[in-house]
Amino acid sequence: MPEPARVARSIAIGGGRRVVLYAPAAEDDARARNLVCLDRAGRVVWRGELPPAAASDRFVAVERDGDSLQVETLSGCRLLISPGTGRALG
Repeated sequence: MPEPARVARSIAIGGGRRVVLYAPAAEDDARARNLVCLDRAGRVVWRGELPPAAASDRFVAVERDGDSLQVETLSGCRLLISPGTGRALG
């Protein structure tokens, strides 16, 4: 299950799944894949894929956008990702 103190945003996406954006922590990698989809049991279904970028990057925002998720990264990249796979659309 998500660590409540680190959850910055949580969005229900159906089928008992949630997309969780974790706040950064000191022990995170420079390219933290801190956006995850969890099933009802709290198991990771996917981790959001960061776009190619400079050495350090992470997700900083996520919002529902119709049938997609709109995300923003620390490097300033905005993109739509699939709630089914965590991969960029288009």
